[in-house]
Amino acid sequence: MILQIIFLCACVSVFACASPTPAPPPTLSNAPTVLVPFTPSSGELPLPTLLPTVVVPSAPPSPVITQIVVTTIPSVTPIAVTVTARPPTRVPLTPTPAETATPIPEGLPQVFVTALRVEPATPKADQGGTFFVTFQNSSGKDDGYNWAVEIWDTENDKRPFGLTTPQNSPMPVGVSNYTSTGWTVKGLGECHAYRARVIARDDEDNRATFIQVDGSILWLDFSVCP
Repeated sequence: MILQIIFLCACVSVFACASPTPAPPPTLSNAPTVLVPFTPSSGELPLPTLLPTVVVPSAPPSPVITQIVVTTIPSVTPIAVTVTARPPTRVPLTPTPAETATPIPEGLPQVFVTALRVEPATPKADQGGTFFVTFQNSSGKDDGYNWAVEIWDTENDKRPFGLTTPQNSPMPVGVSNYTSTGWTVKGLGECHAYRARVIARDDEDNRATFIQVDGSILWLDFSVCP
């Protein structure tokens, strides 16, 4: 039996060795080229290139928000106001001696008074004072007048308080200086204000005020004391 088995194995081996090698298939010159995808084995795969290190910056700090309160000032629209101008109410004034000039009589238009003072500057009531007067004759000829100093109480503008002693004086061309006295104040309990001016008078005691060169009346304000 063993011999039969050995014989069979020997026959098989001989048959296998005697079988001819098949010829390679003919090459087709016009056959299309077919690309077969090739997947390399894991040992032939290229190693991946290492990426550069990326530094991620830290997050910036949260901004601090400051609340700003803005106060808006409301604009004011100007309002047009119409103002009706009214003329001032005219109050009638009572003329005072300083505002009313006595008409100049004939013979006085070119004779002016240029200075007036009293000494002492504050006369005593029972003694009176001396008035000093300066005249200027611009008429071109010598002249002369009866004149005096008229005294007024500042609280009474209706009539003069008194008069110095009238005198006749020549008034030649140019400047003349004279004095006038003869007045006192009776019953004065305290100092009181007066004013004076120079007048010319006629035989019937009609009076005209001497004026200054500019046409105004020369007033002297003074006080009298007990």
